[in-house]
Amino acid sequence: MKKAVIAVFMVVLLWANTALAAGQLSVLWDWQAPGEKSGRLAEQPRLPGVNVLSPSWFIIANEKGKIKDKKGNASLDYVRQAHERGYQVWALITNDFNPDMTKKLLASPMGRENAVREMKSLAKKYQLDGINIDFENIHPEDRDRLTDFVGEISRALQAEGLTVSMDITIPSSSGMWSRCYDRRALAEQVDYLMLMAYDEHSAASTVSGSVASLGWVEKGIMATLAEGVPPRKLLLGMPLYMRIWQEDIKTGKAKGKTLSMSQAEQMIADRGLAPVWLPEAGQYYFEYAEGKSRYRVWQENRRSLALKASLVSRYDLAGGAYWRSTLETPDVWETLAQVMAAGR
Repeated sequence: MKKAVIAVFMVVLLWANTALAAGQLSVLWDWQAPGEKSGRLAEQPRLPGVNVLSPSWFIIANEKGKIKDKKGNASLDYVRQAHERGYQVWALITNDFNPDMTKKLLASPMGRENAVREMKSLAKKYQLDGINIDFENIHPEDRDRLTDFVGEISRALQAEGLTVSMDITIPSSSGMWSRCYDRRALAEQVDYLMLMAYDEHSAASTVSGSVASLGWVEKGIMATLAEGVPPRKLLLGMPLYMRIWQEDIKTGKAKGKTLSMSQAEQMIADRGLAPVWLPEAGQYYFEYAEGKSRYRVWQENRRSLALKASLVSRYDLAGGAYWRSTLETPDVWETLAQVMAAGR
């Protein structure tokens, strides 16, 4: 998943305490704008079954291992509010998807040591329960050094009682976005790997298509497990978004734009559209023409998400993950809670 073309900020949520104790998790990646207060999940009523928030606050800024709160959202008050509502709090840290900086960092023992030290300090400062590592767009020749660095992070943080998870893409031929990960070795280092099973058709695509069709997601799970990732260490990442594709009627060339669930429903209502269910994709599909363009949408909603979530129990995975909150309609959470509970 070429996540560089969509967003880099996340919040992680896990299902209820009984699920956590049993090892079954569910993750919601969330975006919080700089200075945004109203959308902070720690301040809102607790979502059905959710028990961990992981705000995406931190970025490794340079090869010396300096970590920054890029958006200015890190807050001890946030963590305290989350704890009061019964949540654990993990925090996401990214390499800013900068391959050249990452190469220099990975080649610098001092830079890596500084980064680990700062992570430990930030975890203590903000009373965190865990860290989510989101390192992407990495030179494939740095694969082994990346694994070593993740191991250094994990050993240091796990010794402090912190949970360590890492985001990975579905196996593909892409060097910078897929072959840079030794998934089997990384699974040995961290508590959980989060499989970002979306962007089947990324924002950079010139061909219209689903963000995460059911068959494509299932094949991604199987390919990941085939690389040696233990099922009980794997979380299935699913999208709360879709894309609307503007396709040139004459040439067929398309360009996509992120669409939320509520935006899709409003579009259907405003235009009087009748979405068609596609069994193989596990999604509704609708389209309309306007001027010289045709607009196409493979829709995500509670039905499509429930089908994807059912793969968690089918493959005995650790749980599910969702990118990102504010893009969903409220009805998805009760549905997902029921699917997850039924699979335990």
